[in-house]
Amino acid sequence: MDRLGKALLVEDEALVAMVSEDILAAIGFEPVCVQTGAEALAALASHQFSLAVIDIGLPDMRGDQLADQVRQRTPDLPIVVASGYDPTELARRFAGDRAVAVLCKPYTEHDLRVAIASVGLTPA
Repeated sequence: MDRLGKALLVEDEALVAMVSEDILAAIGFEPVCVQTGAEALAALASHQFSLAVIDIGLPDMRGDQLADQVRQRTPDLPIVVASGYDPTELARRFAGDRAVAVLCKPYTEHDLRVAIASVGLTPA
């Protein structure tokens, strides 16, 4: 299977991180999982990513704020923002950025594939 490159997964809940890592690997990515916004920014400085999947509820910052910082550092990186809350406000917040998809938690492999495709990537 062709690999799609590295995917930055920013998720602080261990079970969700494990499931999401498995899904990303099944789709064709090499997942790199971190738990905080600070760890995500450090990973961005040392790795080249094809995708970022960012949880909204992080221990050190909001995921939408992290997405903004990611966008400043890597303007073309596709981002999926995952939230267990009502996605309406997030969808409005990122409406002008076609490389950002909002995904409701809990999500399935199919849901993540659809979100990834909506930001311009073709999962395996």
